[in-house]
Amino acid sequence: ARDSALLIKGGANYSFEQINSELSAFLAAHYGLGDGSLAVAVVGLRLASEHEDECCATVELAQEAEHKRGEMERTLLAACAKGVSKGSKPDRVRFAPIPRNFKGAIQLPAL
Repeated sequence: ARDSALLIKGGANYSFEQINSELSAFLAAHYGLGDGSLAVAVVGLRLASEHEDECCATVELAQEAEHKRGEMERTLLAACAKGVSKGSKPDRVRFAPIPRNFKGAIQLPAL
């Protein structure tokens, strides 16, 4: 059985938490955003191949970071292609609220 918290890409397994961490740090630094101004949640979806996941990222911007949304929508995929590790490169990105349970944990099935 496949662990639901792992992304399989290029024959390697990547933890969603590892990818979330790397993407969050990269995006905050690249776009000049402060701590807590964005959150990232990643899931792996088998869209193009039954053997490999596509890295699908949801980015939630805090109110103070909304002014960067247009720039991020235009440039995020290209910036990540050059700035993050192979396993953390998102294939698809959407900007939306991240669903959480009452404890604040990300609800992966709702993504």
